Amino acid sequence: MRINLLIIGTRGDVQPALALGVGLKRAGFEVQLVSFEEFRSLVGMYGLNFAPLNANIKELLNPGAGKKLFTGTNFFELMKLFQKMYAMMLTGLWQVSQDCDLLISNTATAMAVDAVAEKLQIPHIETSVFPGWPTRAFPSFFGPWPPSLGAQSSGLAGQLMGAINWFSYKPVNWAVSLWLHPIIERCRIDVLGLPGRKSEQPGQKPAPILAGFSKYVLPRPPEWGENIHITGYWYLDTPGFEPPPALQAFLDAGTPPVYIGFGSMPSQNPEQLTDMVIQALAMSGQRGILLTGKGVLGNGMTQQPSTHSVYFIDSIPHDWLLPRTAAVVHHGGAGTTAAGIRAGIPSILIPIGADQRLWAYRIEALGIGPDPIPRSRLTAERLANTITQAVTDQAMRNRAVTLGEKIRAEDGVGEAVRIICQYMSWK
Repeated sequence: MRINLLIIGTRGDVQPALALGVGLKRAGFEVQLVSFEEFRSLVGMYGLNFAPLNANIKELLNPGAGKKLFTGTNFFELMKLFQKMYAMMLTGLWQVSQDCDLLISNTATAMAVDAVAEKLQIPHIETSVFPGWPTRAFPSFFGPWPPSLGAQSSGLAGQLMGAINWFSYKPVNWAVSLWLHPIIERCRIDVLGLPGRKSEQPGQKPAPILAGFSKYVLPRPPEWGENIHITGYWYLDTPGFEPPPALQAFLDAGTPPVYIGFGSMPSQNPEQLTDMVIQALAMSGQRGILLTGKGVLGNGMTQQPSTHSVYFIDSIPHDWLLPRTAAVVHHGGAGTTAAGIRAGIPSILIPIGADQRLWAYRIEALGIGPDPIPRSRLTAERLANTITQAVTDQAMRNRAVTLGEKIRAEDGVGEAVRIICQYMSWK
């Protein structure tokens, strides 16, 4: 049975899907992962087939394109750009999905993949590493933050807060209906020759939606449908990893360092942020490992060499490094959040937006990290204080260790594969 995993996003989106693909291959499926060309080598390392997706969706994520959303004179230009790229994406997905028995997507590709699956008359399963389904327990990513704890309050106040949380999901749905559905309908007609709108079959059992995070981190809200399954995290291990000798020497030369990385998040002043992070480490008296890569800290590098207290590295497997650190400082992406929790260390989150704020709230609520620092309020002093708290608060560290043990006992990939196998047996 042949499965296509169709994933758009950054490495934080692709890596969990790759873990799921490896699990499906072990279960006997033929698996191909479809994503941007830059992930070809990563996918090949784990023995999966790979097909590149040529649609340059990432143009929409650059700062210039983002600003167009709020500039009336450029709004229609952006809509044309999105329509063109959506048509390219749907065409690419259609071309690489022939002879498949099942399509699996992430949220970013779900609507396109759903149309392709309809054309091919095969099942489609959606996955997500963050929750985007309406609930009264917490607001939408675009809702009021910090969140009101609607599901955990009682009386009229609790009902009101829950209603606010629930309503916060509506604007996103309205925006999709107003601006995205017409594009999707046009592509369905022009690219696939389908009717503009999908017709639901009466009595059809809904396909499962796989949520790749842990119930111990985010308990299941009662409003979610039975087809939404919280499976546990989908971790991708790197057995046999050998660190660079310089990194191993740095780790051996002192106490466990603090790991700091912001993934691919942009910054208006990366040099200032990099200097701020180094100052905070000095003020807290801690050693640090800074992930440079293609993100903000890499852009902020001014040829600064590694020292006895700060080590710079371009990339490193989280599953190898984080258990060897004292704490992790990051932006709150789903993947890095999951890695920090699994390692059993305190996390310091500096969220910028979207699901990062939700994970920051959960880290604080679980007591496994200090209060998050919004990026707009980040200073060297605040960061130094939270690093000190994360390293010295023994109760917090104990809670992180306990939760890490629970997370490592889960088999998120195995549970997801079980659900997929069960679903496909119905077909």
